[in-house]
Amino acid sequence: MPANRLRNEQWRRSLEQIFERGGGLEISFPRARTGDAGPGEASPADDATCNLIWRVRILRLTDEEIFLEQPMALGETMTLAKGVELVAVMAVGQNRWMFTTRVLGAAEVTIVGRTISALRIACPERVERCRRRNFYRVSTTELVLPKVTCWPLLNPDSVVLAEKANEMRVLASQNPQEAADFENVDEHLTMPEVGPAFRATLANIGGGGIGLVVEPGDAQALTRHRTFWLSIALPPEIAVPLAVTAKLVHTHIDSSQKTYCGLAFEFGHNRGHQKFITDQIRRCVTMQQEAQLRRLRKAG
Repeated sequence: MPANRLRNEQWRRSLEQIFERGGGLEISFPRARTGDAGPGEASPADDATCNLIWRVRILRLTDEEIFLEQPMALGETMTLAKGVELVAVMAVGQNRWMFTTRVLGAAEVTIVGRTISALRIACPERVERCRRRNFYRVSTTELVLPKVTCWPLLNPDSVVLAEKANEMRVLASQNPQEAADFENVDEHLTMPEVGPAFRATLANIGGGGIGLVVEPGDAQALTRHRTFWLSIALPPEIAVPLAVTAKLVHTHIDSSQKTYCGLAFEFGHNRGHQKFITDQIRRCVTMQQEAQLRRLRKAG
């Protein structure tokens, strides 16, 4: 059997296996390639650029289409426009493959008598195995994971003032007329009561929380604490990192000894902060889509 045909059949079987076991794909917007970005737009060469990645379940497969769960954040659907290009990642064990695709539109899928809103994307013509040292990089595309600073939260009651201050700083950064009022404010003065910080990367976002990857030397805090104060950087669309409280739900260690941890957002002390975080994630999605659609229109 020709090598190309063998590779194509192998990835197709892997996709079917993921579907059969109730698994999913990770999807994100591709950034503009170097030289393609328009005025004010970031490209993968920029240090201050990252990709939001959603993990979404596969609901149905055909020869030409993949039906996915709609990407969500905190229970709110993030609507993706028809024609928008996506990068998708499929994982089997420690192996990952990436491919480019496009949104074909919305649909409804009935599963066990329940109708679910689905996102239709095109099946790829080819896939490419991610490089071993970077599971989100292939020859044509790279996904840059957002950076997250994490602190063990010592006093949950102390988050209310800090979350309010974060909201004001983020909104001020989006309104130049107000930005001057906050540029000299020491962000550490608006921190809750926390322990020593450690760094992580944002692997994916889901309906009610996020997945983080923590390096081996920083994972000890995960064994001693359950609630954390997070500062999530989403440049360039969100200039000021978003601050949010999250509770540790599960962890596992991969073959490289990095710890993957799933956390659920917690808004029990400040219910209004949930809408703010959802609105900012939606803003990030909208801006990335609009930038891509402008490039597509410009390209004809």
